[in-house]
Amino acid sequence: MKAYEYNSEDLTKLKQGDERVYAAIYRTYFPRFRSFANSYVRDEFVAENIVQDAFTTLWENKETLADNSNVLSYLLTIIKNRALNHLSHLQTRYAVEEKLLTQQTREIELRCLTLRATDPESIFSNEVQSLIRQTLDKLPEQTRQVIEMSRFDNLSNKEIALRLNISVKGVEYHITKGLKSLRIGLKDYMSAYTFFF
Repeated sequence: MKAYEYNSEDLTKLKQGDERVYAAIYRTYFPRFRSFANSYVRDEFVAENIVQDAFTTLWENKETLADNSNVLSYLLTIIKNRALNHLSHLQTRYAVEEKLLTQQTREIELRCLTLRATDPESIFSNEVQSLIRQTLDKLPEQTRQVIEMSRFDNLSNKEIALRLNISVKGVEYHITKGLKSLRIGLKDYMSAYTFFF
């Protein structure tokens, strides 16, 4: 049996909806087009979908093809554009992933540097303990109570609110206010601040 080869007369038949011509083009050229697409996208599943989409587009638009159209060029143009879209999408995705990875790497490096510089003894030094006490003593009475109950007694915001007869929002306000003062007071001892608060 002679192998099918596309010729210009098939265009007329295709435009009229001849399924045999369409099937012959599909059977003969699908593997070649898939191989072409795969040589660029390097993913057989994606390549197959691209070519399948091209053939679907051809069938859906067969009646609007110009009388001098080359069906194979038409298909290859669609495949080329779909493959380019896929590769552009990959390029953008990889660029974003690389950027995120670079940021994560920098963040981890910074955390490693900070942790290496942390002196466990300094966290519990008398100087730090004294600074914490001084800073707490300067806070308004209720703010100091809330901070101590939250950070030293490990009470929940709801429990503190019940004990002090204030709202949970009020507790959150005092914690925010108190931690801000402590952060400023312990600015030279960030590892101690992080540990305690």
